Amino acid sequence: MKKTIMSSIIFGLVLLFAGNVYADEDEAVVDPNSELYDTSRIIEEAEYDLTEENSEKVLLQDEYADDRLNEAELSLDEGNEEKAEELLEDYEEHVKQVEEDMEAAKEAGEDISAVEETVVENSQKRSENLRALLEREDLPEEAKAGITKALENQQKAEQNFLAAQKKAEEAQEKAKEQQEKAQETAKEQQEKAQETAKEQQEKAQETAEEQQEQAQEKGKGQQERASGRP
Repeated sequence: MKKTIMSSIIFGLVLLFAGNVYADEDEAVVDPNSELYDTSRIIEEAEYDLTEENSEKVLLQDEYADDRLNEAELSLDEGNEEKAEELLEDYEEHVKQVEEDMEAAKEAGEDISAVEETVVENSQKRSENLRALLEREDLPEEAKAGITKALENQQKAEQNFLAAQKKAEEAQEKAKEQQEKAQETAKEQQEKAQETAKEQQEKAQETAEEQQEQAQEKGKGQQERASGRP
C-alpha cells in the first residue's frame, strides 16, 4: 500500500516538472537551473529506494549517471562551471553505485548478464562523451580537470565491468564443461550398466538352458529305466 502511494506521488511530481526539460534527440535533460530540478532528484531517490531487485537498481543508477553527464554538459553550455563540476562529482557517485549494486546482485544470485552488457555499452558511450567534452576549446581548466578525473574513473569502472563479465563467462564455460563431463560420465555408466545387465541376462539364459537340458536328460533316463522294467 505504501509503495503504491509513493508511486502515485512520484508520477504526480513527474507531471509537474515535465515541462522543465530540454529535448536532446531521444533524451530529456532536466535543466539544473530549473526551480523543480531538486524535485526531480528527490523523485530519483524515491524511485531507487522503492526498487527491490539489485539488478533494477543497477539500471537506475546507470540511467542517473547518463542524466548527470548530460546536465553537466548543459551547465557548461550555459557557462555555469561550478554547477558542472558538482554534477560531475554526482556522476562519479552514480558510477560507483552501479558497481556496488552489481556486486550485491551477484551475491543475491540474480542473473545480471543482460544488465552487464547494457552497463558496458552505456559506459563506453559515456567515455566517448567525456573525451568529446575534453576537446572543447572553450573548456576552462578547472572543468577540464574534473572531466579528466571523471573519464579516468569511468574507464576504471569500465575495466571492472569487462573483467567481471569475462570472469562470469569463464565461470559459465567451466560450468558447461563440468556439465558435459558429468553427462558423458553418466552416459558411460549407463552403457556399462546396460552391458553388465546384458551379460547377466545372457548368462542367466545360458544357465537356464543348461538346467533345462539336464532336466530333459534326467527325465529321458528315468523314462528309459521305467520302460525297461518287467
